[in-house]
Formats: sequence, C-alpha cells, structure tokens
Amino acid sequence: MKKTTVVQPYDLESINIKNWVTKSNILIESTYKLSLQEQRILLIMASKVQPNDETLKTYRFRAKDFIEIVGNKKGTGFYSYLKEIVNGLQTKILTIKEKGRQRNYNWVITSIYEENEGYITLQFHPSLKYLFLELKEKFTSYQLENVVRLNSVYSIRIYELLKQYERLRKRELTLEELRHFLAIEPTKYKQYGHFKSKVLAVAQKEINNKTDIHFEFVEIKTGRKVTSIEFIITSSSSPALNDASAIKEKKLELNQHSFELEGNSNSIQNELVDLGVKPEKIEWLLSEFTKEHLERNIRYTQDRLITGDVTHPHSYVVKAIQKDYAKLSHESKLLQSKKTVKRELVPDFMVAAKEKQRTFNESTLKDKQELFFKEIGTQIEFEEKLLQFQELKRMLVLSSDEPNQEEVKKAQEAGLQEVIRNMEEDLKKRQELDLEPRLVKDFKNKELKKIYKEFLQSKILNKT
Repeated sequence: MKKTTVVQPYDLESINIKNWVTKSNILIESTYKLSLQEQRILLIMASKVQPNDETLKTYRFRAKDFIEIVGNKKGTGFYSYLKEIVNGLQTKILTIKEKGRQRNYNWVITSIYEENEGYITLQFHPSLKYLFLELKEKFTSYQLENVVRLNSVYSIRIYELLKQYERLRKRELTLEELRHFLAIEPTKYKQYGHFKSKVLAVAQKEINNKTDIHFEFVEIKTGRKVTSIEFIITSSSSPALNDASAIKEKKLELNQHSFELEGNSNSIQNELVDLGVKPEKIEWLLSEFTKEHLERNIRYTQDRLITGDVTHPHSYVVKAIQKDYAKLSHESKLLQSKKTVKRELVPDFMVAAKEKQRTFNESTLKDKQELFFKEIGTQIEFEEKLLQFQELKRMLVLSSDEPNQEEVKKAQEAGLQEVIRNMEEDLKKRQELDLEPRLVKDFKNKELKKIYKEFLQSKILNKT
C-alpha cells in the first residue's frame, strides 16, 4: 500500500522564554480569573505574537515542550493534563469594560489535539486582536521568562500591574482596586493580615527574586484600617538594589509631595496641583489622557467642589478622569431630557432593540427569516450575546461592592434566568418563522450547552 504524506496545516512553534510579551494596558487592568497553568498557556501564546502580525495566528506546539513550562499534575499523563487545562481555558471568559460597555470574550477559540503525533494547536479569539496587535500607545512589554517562573497567579498579575508603572517608579492602589484586578472573591482573605501574608508577601518574594523588577510597599491607612497600598518599583538593573539604605531613601523621597513644577505655563498641571493631586499622578495623567479629556473632568470636579459635593478633590479628580465622569454626566442629562425611564447605562445593542423590532414586524416572512439570521449572527456570536446578558443581569442585581454569599447566589440565579429567557425568545421566534430549533451539540460553551439541554428538557416535560 502506498504511504500517504500528511501535510500539517501549521508550522511547529518553538518556545523561547526570551521572547517578549506585549499587551494593551486595557488587558493588564481587566478582571479575569485563571489558574496558574491557564495563565502560563496564554503567556506562551502571547509571546509568539509578533508586532508585524496582521491577525492573531494559529500556533502549533510540541505538547512535551509545552508541558515543561506549564507544569504537570502528579500521576497524570502530560498530554491528557494539557488537554484538560486547555478544555477548561476555552470555557473561561475575559471581561473588558470600556466607555460604558462591557464585552465578554473567550480567550481561546481553536484547540486541536494530535495525540498520536504529540502536538497541540491553539489560537486566540480573533476579537482579542486589538489587545495584542497594532499597539501604538498604552501598552506594556516584558520578557516571558519573568512570568513563567512565578508560582502564584497573584504574583503574575501584580508583576504586570507594576511593570506597567515601572517608568513612574510608583503605583498606588486601593485594596478594593487591587482585589478587583486580582479577581479575589469578597469572602476570600477578608482580613488584611491574611491578604498581606498570602498575596502581597508571596508576590514580593517571588517578583523580587525571579523577575527584572523589585518592589517595596507602604500601607496607607484611613484611621487604623489599611485602605491602600503604595508600591515603590525599582528596575533590577538599578545599582540602588544592592544597598538597602538606598531603597529606604528612595521610598522616603517618593513619599514626599513637595514637588515643584517647572514653570507655571501649563494650566492643566496648575489646576491639578491646586486640587492636591500628587506630582507622579499628574505625570501619569498627562501621559495617558488627551487635553480635552483632562480639561472637562477638571472643570467637572471644580463645579462639584463649589456645590459641596466633593470633599477629597485630589482623589476625586483622578477617579473622574479615569472614569470620564464629565462625559457620563453629560450623557445622563441627555437621557433625562428625553424622559428615559431607566437610569442605569444600557449597552447600545439594547437601546436599538425596539427600532429593530419595528422593522422586523413590517417585513415579509422571507425577509423576516433573513433579518433574523442577520440579527442573531453565528452560533458563537449568539453565545457571546447570552453571556453578555447574563453578566449584565448579575451586575444589576448585585447591590453592593462586597456582596455576601446570599446576594452572590441571587445574582447568579438572575443571570441564569436571563440566559433562559433569551433562549426562550430565540426558540419562540424560530417557531414563528418556521425555522428548526438549535441543537444542543451546536453550543460551544459548556455552561451554555448544559443550560440549553435542561431548557429543552423542561419544554418537553411541560408539553407532556
């Protein structure tokens, strides 16, 4: 029998820990929860992305090389373990919040296993392109070797957050912000002492010993309670690292607020100084935001200061600039002028729903079918919308920043019912248009597949 040659669709990729990882700062400051092994897989993939790539490519690795960096579970075949990790990773969601919108993405869209050959093929979700490619500003770069050696998921995330501010040498985060970035549940490490020993101290030891940066941290208190952490960041190449007293002097120097601006010509700088903003924060704000963005939020803060609505202008104006309170306030007033009943910010796809429904009702059956498929999109797009609705519902139900278990459970149930409601609408509309219902096997997301299967079973039981 003639032996056939199998042509592999993708080149075999080597893993070089000297490669660079480049991420948008939007991704650095997003919230996601991944295991250590899942993080390492994504970091290896990110290190293969090249600045001149036009798309997020598909990468094929030797599974044995991959597991040497990712790590293996005792008593488990490395290929089976790798497959288990990637399958779990494909169900994880990345949530990006920008300009009043929340977007949910799957990290990995393609995974191909060649067990006999010992290879694994992976691809980022195409929608993540803007977080890895064509980054002209507001991005962070570091070599892969700095993170793959870290053994704590929190160490990896803290390293990225500090590397982002390496040039400024300092970063202050409230405990609330830090817990949010690290995706730490409200019930975990509730006591600061526990958080300090299990998160901060572990990260400090790992980062200082294994990466290209070092950090010290200062606890900032409100009364007797620690409310913020000030990180003092030093590059490992700095000679001061060999001198403990030099580090202490640097810390004291960075904590002084007697910074004098060169000249008084820049009105934005002067206004921020007048509001009490720290010099290093001013430098960061000027480098991150446009003049118009800064001016409108400074005016917004000054107006609220006059009316007595602001008591701590130095911190409020920074938050206002970061969240663009001025723009949100303007949009809110426009909505109120149109007598909009809902007060919360609603995504564009929900605002336009009524108009789309009117057009749909006035069409022929054939046109309705075409409009339906255009509106619903592909199966993946439909699943992404379900996840968006689910997360939005959860957020609306949660009434506090630190909800208890009962509130979290209530929010999760509300999110589930929102998914079922949308599945119900989809099925009903398909029936009205003489279209076949979706099949359980069509669903790619494991959670949605399970929900849809139970949903169909309940429909069958109700009929009987």
